[in-house]
Amino acid sequence: MDIIEAQKAIYDFQSKRAAELDAKLTPNLVFLHLAEEVGEIARQLVNKKVPKFRDYDESNLKEEITQLLLDVLLLSKLFDIDLEKAINNKIEEMKKRQLK
Repeated sequence: MDIIEAQKAIYDFQSKRAAELDAKLTPNLVFLHLAEEVGEIARQLVNKKVPKFRDYDESNLKEEITQLLLDVLLLSKLFDIDLEKAINNKIEEMKKRQLK
């Protein structure tokens, strides 16, 4: 699955889910969920560093990172961003800055 297909797949799924919950899929809602996922990733990283606090769960970390990526795909779709093109442009920009 390429980036555009993944954007469409997560958009279609979440749009249907939002409609079933009588909710509206908005950038604000998606961003809040994205921020939540960042917090869950941070929790697992803290758990790995401070094992006495809570148990580290590598499978959960992988799941949370995947969910974060899906949320980014969804947010970019809501803003009509050609993410594949934007990523390629950003990488080229970073390479040019590195060469200076």
